[in-house]
Amino acid sequence: MRTPTVIKHGKLPLAIVFRVSMQIPEGVHFYTSENNPFQVGIHKRKQGTKLPPHIHTTEQPITVNVVQELLTVVSGKIRVLLYSEKGKLCKKIVLSTGDSILLMHGGHGVEFLSDAKVFELKQGPYRGPSHAKIYL
Repeated sequence: MRTPTVIKHGKLPLAIVFRVSMQIPEGVHFYTSENNPFQVGIHKRKQGTKLPPHIHTTEQPITVNVVQELLTVVSGKIRVLLYSEKGKLCKKIVLSTGDSILLMHGGHGVEFLSDAKVFELKQGPYRGPSHAKIYL
């Protein structure tokens, strides 16, 4: 796979799949729009490259209207099931070591196909499963 795969339900993006084998352009490239609540990019830099120290600021508070989640398979194999906003199964994606997926809209489930370690990143604060999730 040369580029990330965007999985949609109608016009709504459910997820972006990033394969460890995809081609990465030199420098930094972002795969999400400037308005997306999660900014996902990949750096490909030469040895010795230095990015200047910096602090991220905002001129005004940021409001997040959708919680997105990024999963990276550190080791092993998983299957991610993608669902529409109404709970209809739309797609099944198998991810292996080094693959990542940005879960953007709709619902999702995860099946562990082997012993696996998965790095998860999402917006907080997290108020626990009874307040932060609707189970399908």
